[in-house]
Parts: sequence; C-alpha cells; structure tokens
Amino acid sequence: MESLYSLINDKIKENNKVLIGISGISLSGKTTFANKLKGLYQSNYSVYVISLDENQDVLNESVDNINPSKYYYENAYDFGTIKNEIEEAFKNNDVVIVEGLLIFKNTVNINFDVKVWLDCTFTSSIERSSEDKKELYEDYFMWLQRQHFSIDNPKGKADIIIKNDKVLENEAEVLVDFINNPSSVNKMKWLYEPTTWEVRKNGIYVESDKITDFWQRTHYGFRNDNAHMLYMETEKDFTMTTKIKFNPVNQFDQCGLVVRIDEDNWLKTSIEYERGNPPKLGAVVTNLGYSDWSTEELDKQVDEAEFRISREGKDYKIEVNVLNRGWKQLRICHLHSSKKIVKCGIYCCSPIDNGYKVLFTDIKVKEEYF
Repeated sequence: MESLYSLINDKIKENNKVLIGISGISLSGKTTFANKLKGLYQSNYSVYVISLDENQDVLNESVDNINPSKYYYENAYDFGTIKNEIEEAFKNNDVVIVEGLLIFKNTVNINFDVKVWLDCTFTSSIERSSEDKKELYEDYFMWLQRQHFSIDNPKGKADIIIKNDKVLENEAEVLVDFINNPSSVNKMKWLYEPTTWEVRKNGIYVESDKITDFWQRTHYGFRNDNAHMLYMETEKDFTMTTKIKFNPVNQFDQCGLVVRIDEDNWLKTSIEYERGNPPKLGAVVTNLGYSDWSTEELDKQVDEAEFRISREGKDYKIEVNVLNRGWKQLRICHLHSSKKIVKCGIYCCSPIDNGYKVLFTDIKVKEEYF
C-alpha cells in the first residue's frame, strides 16, 4: 500500500491532480477499495469517485445472445460517457477515482495516471457471491473475465497490484520438485509400473514395456490403457512441468505428461517417435471414452523436450519447449468429468515393442491459485 500512496502523491505533486483507475475481477473489492482511498485523501484534496454502471438491460441482452460473455464484453459500458464524466469531475476535484470491470481494455482510451489491479482468485469471487448468483459468477462472469485476460492482459497493465484475497496471502504449495527436493517424488506412485525403472541422482529412469499405450476407441477402434504413469493425486489447480531425455527405438515410442481422472477421461502430451521421419509433438484429450489427437510435426530429430500442463478448474493449457525455442502453446482443452481429484504426472510407453529408454530429469508440480 505504501508504494501506491507514494505513486499517487508523486502524480499529484507533478500535475496538481491525479486520475486513478481501479479494476479487478468481479467481487474483488473495487468499490470498497475506491471508497477507502477517497477517505484517505479527502481531508487534503477534493475527491470524486466514479463507479461504472453497466448499460441498461445489457446483462439480459447478453444472456440471450449466442455468445453471452463476448456480447457483454463488447457492450457493457459506454466509455465515451465515462470520459465525459471524468472531464466534468476534474473541474471541481483534484483526485478522480474510476472503479469497475473492463476499464483496462485495449480499446478504452482513458489515460489513467495510476492503474491499480485488485488481485483476487475466481474461487474467492464465487464464494463472495450470494447463493442466488453463484452460478452467474462461476460461469458467465468467469468466462467474461478470462476473455478480458486473454485479449487485454489488464493485470499486466497495472502500476500497482494489491492482493485483496486471503488465499493469495499464503505461498503456493510446491507439491513435487525433483531438483530442489528429490524426496518429494515419494508422494508419487505407479499406475502400470514398468518392469525396469529407478530413481537416479539426475532423474527418473524408465524402460517402457512393449505394447503399452493410452488410447480410447476413436478412429483406430482399439482401447489400450496400460502406459506407465508415475503420478500424485490432487484436487488443486496446478502447473506441472517435466524435462525429458530419450532414446526412441520403435514406431510410436512416446513420453511426456498426463492428467487422468479415470480410464475414460484423461489427457496426455508427448513427443512421439516416427521411424524414418522427425518426431511429432502431440496432445490427446479423452472425454467420455473417446480420444481426440492433435499433432505438430518437427523439422528435425531431437532427443530431449520439455512439457508443461496448467490446470484451471476443468480447463487445461498444454505447452511445449523443444530445440530451445521457448514455451509454445500446443493446446487448450477441457475435461468434462465433475470429479475434482485428478492424477497428474509423467508417463512413457511403447505401443509396438520394448527398448525405449527415458530419463525424466526434472519433475515439478506447483499449486496455482484460480
């Protein structure tokens, strides 16, 4: 808070006035915080607070639209009128505070002197809502704000980020971290344990058994649910990463990360060997017993890769780093199961024959707030 006050005071000294924008997700405490700032400054300055009011009937209109959150995002507020109100407010005030959703949109041409983001998790936002509106906040407004994040990066534009959520006061838990805490992998166990594996100083070494794989029904008709998966269980949102070195031998040899609810609901991402051709990066998403495979072909052979899966509720983002090109998004997907507890971890398999050797040199699972 001291850094915020210092920034505001510097702007007042510089310009004899200051325009402050306060934003955050729904129920992050924007109105309360704006009034708190007003109380702090009104003894020395004239202060005016503008709380955004959405356009009349826009919520009902958006709910009837085929893309409700998109319609609300584009039509919720008349920012031209708000700019006029700001100009009028400065005729008689030194400090003008504007608080509300979407004020840091790329298309909003308001030159705030100080931008404040109130950081709050979606979990806490939903808990703060009244019972009759919980569904609205955990569905409609969550999608609205995730769209806002994707398009506008409002948090990244803020001069000051203030944690306004008790959840964020605690350090996120590191559930597994092989490099910094090797014993943490003792929390993990095997689903379909390989015949040959061991924990080494530089990683977890696995030789995959033959005719092992994760796949369900689609296109090929077969069902195979016996890939080697070293996992832990959690109901938390998380980011999971691994670095892998490998020596493929047979067609379709593969290794990577997996998130699993049960045999019919899971996702995996991997690098897969193609005999005579460069390997493929892939992501398989399986819902209700049917697998959906997306691929990206590499332009050269590689013997190492890095994967990352991020969980937000039922949604997942899959990313990969190969050839030191940096993290690239491979897929965004959804698991439909209502179960909160998932198995998450590393995997490898050999759908054709054995001989594949894999070394997972890094495994990390860290709690993320959502």
